[in-house]
Amino acid sequence: MAVPTGPSVLVVLSSSARRGAEIEGHRLAAELTAAGVPAHAVALVAGNADAVQLNVPVLGPRPFSWRTLRALRREARAVDVVLAYGSTTLPACALGLVGTRRRFVYRSIGHPAQWLRGRWHRQRTGFLMRRASMVVPLWDEAAASIQQLYRVPPSRIAVVPNARSADEFRPATTDERSEARARFGVAGDEVLAVVVGALSQEKRVDLAVGAVAVLEGVRLLVVGDGDRRQDLEAVGREALGERVVFTGALADVRPVYAAADVLLLPSRTEGMPGVVVEAGLMGVPAAACDVGAM
Repeated sequence: MAVPTGPSVLVVLSSSARRGAEIEGHRLAAELTAAGVPAHAVALVAGNADAVQLNVPVLGPRPFSWRTLRALRREARAVDVVLAYGSTTLPACALGLVGTRRRFVYRSIGHPAQWLRGRWHRQRTGFLMRRASMVVPLWDEAAASIQQLYRVPPSRIAVVPNARSADEFRPATTDERSEARARFGVAGDEVLAVVVGALSQEKRVDLAVGAVAVLEGVRLLVVGDGDRRQDLEAVGREALGERVVFTGALADVRPVYAAADVLLLPSRTEGMPGVVVEAGLMGVPAAACDVGAM
């Protein structure tokens, strides 16, 4: 059978930090390559020094520095299509690829209406989005917002949900679950709730801590890193004592789901969280706020 081929693709990530959007974009490049489409990922800037890093080339010191944009142009000339994967990659590609004749696709990962910051921001973001050949949101409501708020024509919007491999994320065996729970210090009769994600303001991990605090016999495992980690660890110690563990970012989260009884997602805003897809494939229910595509 012939191996499928297609145009070569450059996936541009906001940073090299191992966080939600960056993991998604990096994973997409690997999946395209596995399908026979030449693809690789690069990051505009390096992630914070204390963050777990993805193994991708870093283009420059700041997202919009001349050095970064020049490196982006050089990378783009070697491929057929550039995929700007969320956040700062939209303005970087819209500006950096001017005059290169390289098309770029913008992957919108959040809820456009939630991140709107006034008239000037809407006009600027609309201009940048209309520079893209296609805008790819995660679900229909996000597509409608992009069309209404930013005047992107429907013909240039394509909805593509998040996905995961069911071979990679499969329900844990009894032995795998026992090993995972032992790894995280969970006794056989304890209920384990987990939070997986960036420790940032919008994720509201403190709500998860508060919820678990009123439940007897429940432990909380918080997996991820971010600028609120120190504050959240203090809140967790005060409310839960030894019933909460902060692991930092993990390269492989499957043991977390193998050990878990429930995934908590108390976020104020979301797109289509990959962690919920992962947990579902592994048979772990989620308790989530009604945000984004949830």
